[in-house]
Amino acid sequence: MSSSGDGSDRSLADLMAGVAVVFLLLAVIFILEARQQREAAIQEKEAAIGVVDSQKEGVQSSLLALREDLIVLDATLDGGFIALSGLDGGVNALEIEFKNLQFGLGQCHTPTAYEEQFERGAIPLIHRVCQAIDSMRDAGAEPSIILEGHTDDRPFLGTSGECGVRNGSAQVSFENNVRASAARAQEVFFTIRSQLWDAGYELDCLDANFVVSGRGQTAPRPGTTGSDPSNRRLVIRVRGDLRL
Repeated sequence: MSSSGDGSDRSLADLMAGVAVVFLLLAVIFILEARQQREAAIQEKEAAIGVVDSQKEGVQSSLLALREDLIVLDATLDGGFIALSGLDGGVNALEIEFKNLQFGLGQCHTPTAYEEQFERGAIPLIHRVCQAIDSMRDAGAEPSIILEGHTDDRPFLGTSGECGVRNGSAQVSFENNVRASAARAQEVFFTIRSQLWDAGYELDCLDANFVVSGRGQTAPRPGTTGSDPSNRRLVIRVRGDLRL
């Protein structure tokens, strides 16, 4: 009896040992898989950070190069064509303002005195802007170009209907100012486009990438009051957003 009992005990002990080994192997496999998943996640995160850093570097270098090119372009046009915003560290947009392009109160047509500037500068300006967005896109970023119209804060009555604003009144002046600024941006867009009629690359880029926007009185020029006539202006905002 004792001999049979000893055999049963040994069999049970062997079984328990075998089960323990299986559990130990499973634990080791689980730990190894968990470590592999953690390492894969770390590698994926590092790769994503690398992609973002590459995009950021591409956007910043493109905008810096664009700004330098436009400074040279403006100098060739006697320094009276465009004014540029600064580019501090981390900034992903450049604002290009058409210098001295100031609309008359209640007017939306491109001033005749500025049409000569577009005749001389429209093609090289659009060419350089489009090269910059191509470079940002090649870096994996998402570029955008917005042609923004602005107004001062005085009510735009628009009784003449020149800017597509009719039956204006002070009660809806904000709405009318936005409409007027958009009409000014659209007017300048087509004035520029008329200079590109035989320029393939620049015309295609203008039609495919430029967005026309009216901001009304919401973004006055820094350092000015809302009623300052210089706020009746137009800017191009070149921006590069990161694809996360």
